[in-house]
Amino acid sequence: MSTSALKLAADLEKFLASQVQQGTYRTRVAAIAAAVAHEKRRAEQRAWLQGELQTGLDSGSIGGLDMTNVIRRGSSRVAARKRRARG
Repeated sequence: MSTSALKLAADLEKFLASQVQQGTYRTRVAAIAAAVAHEKRRAEQRAWLQGELQTGLDSGSIGGLDMTNVIRRGSSRVAARKRRARG
């Protein structure tokens, strides 16, 4: 199917025409090709992220989170910054 035969909703057609008129894209076809290329990159990024998430899930549990320790370490860092700022 040629992109000239591609029917879009009126608001999308208006946006597409404005992008061409403003010079963002040279032609309607160029704008549509850019949109498809963008969506392809997003799909590839989603697939990569899903793979990374699955790798993390498959690696197993790292155990519980000790919030008392997290707070203590954070407080120590804040105190050290304050000491450095004063001295």
